[in-house]
Amino acid sequence: MDRISQLPEPIVHHILSLSGSRELVRMSVASKTWFQLTASFPSLDFRMDELTKGLHVDFTIYNFTKGLHVSRQTFFKYVDYTTSRMCQQNVTAHKLTIVTNIREPAELDTVNRCLELLLKKGVTKLEINLSEFAQIFLRKTPSFAPKPKPMPTYVLPNILLSVSVLESLIISGCELPSSFMVDALKFKSLIRLQLEYVHIDDEMINYLTTSCPLLKEFSLSSCHGFKRFCVNGHQNLELLDIDCDSQVEMIDIETPNLLGLKVRDTAGRGPPGMKVALCKNLTSVTYIGYPLPNSNDFADFLSKFSCAESLVLFINKKYRCNTLKLSSHSLRKLVIDSEFDLEEIELSTPNLGLFIYSNPLSFWVKAMHLPHLEACMRCHTDGSLDTLWLQKLRLFLDKKNGFKALNLYIHTKRVCFFDQIVHVLL
Repeated sequence: MDRISQLPEPIVHHILSLSGSRELVRMSVASKTWFQLTASFPSLDFRMDELTKGLHVDFTIYNFTKGLHVSRQTFFKYVDYTTSRMCQQNVTAHKLTIVTNIREPAELDTVNRCLELLLKKGVTKLEINLSEFAQIFLRKTPSFAPKPKPMPTYVLPNILLSVSVLESLIISGCELPSSFMVDALKFKSLIRLQLEYVHIDDEMINYLTTSCPLLKEFSLSSCHGFKRFCVNGHQNLELLDIDCDSQVEMIDIETPNLLGLKVRDTAGRGPPGMKVALCKNLTSVTYIGYPLPNSNDFADFLSKFSCAESLVLFINKKYRCNTLKLSSHSLRKLVIDSEFDLEEIELSTPNLGLFIYSNPLSFWVKAMHLPHLEACMRCHTDGSLDTLWLQKLRLFLDKKNGFKALNLYIHTKRVCFFDQIVHVLL
């Protein structure tokens, strides 16, 4: 007996939210009752990789193109049908996710029609990704498969600018609406904004942040077109994540409640100029990229974060400088994932409580949530734990690093010396 469908609709919808797209499709054909329940479910998740995962595609030269066409056709028919069904029943999609690539004009029309219809009713969470999935999908196709013709970048519909109930917006591989700088932006409820592979210039960044008073999280990943990232006077912004390509010259932030900042140097030229002096609550900083050619310059860059209590560095040495120098009285946690050897690192951090040194990255990520004592140092090696490495560790500990006492954990690929804690008095 089917007892789940007899539950109140909000409870059934909560259960459905724990299911994937393929499971929802299967439920919709189980019975008329389940068809109605899935039709009223206010969350639409259109991910081509999920919905076409179970379809059989014959990877031979003769059948591949035909099989791929059938799977794509099935996906876009499902998108079109589900959108029309929700509109006919006057159901508002609170959450809408579209992750696919576009190869034909008809597919573009389906995506555009879906957005036009559903955005009119108001969407709280929207993710539209037309770039990342395309790259993943092409890696799965055989080498003999014909390459698709490039399609023009999709321009989001202008109606997006008027969705005042939108709280979370993720855009990848699309262009912002054509009337973006003309029509009034009504993102009065927007809390989270993530842009990836989107063209955006300095003026557009300023317009976005000033038009979103409740914005707390803002991320720019692999975006191009801006030289200066300037945000001034925003009262609610807490987290910033910025990719810096070769064009980015300056990051200028004056937001009193900013808590976390992540900067990625994608151009390999070192961090850009930074103005963050007025961010008095900025306690967490992450930098991914290359140090500046002069180690003192990199130290000057880090000194701008005078209130930082947590610092995470993923840095490629690349023969740019011989030492990595860090000095901070506020720092409590420090993570360094780098090609720098331990004896090449100089610390002046008297209040440091947790220091994690790693190469490669995969080891320390799994250990971040493990319990640790006060004044704890963790070393995650690539497995080459030999006499030379221990000598380098000794040289590092011999320096005046500011540790009064610490608990030392050494991790390798197979061994974690938790039972043999080394207590070092300096």
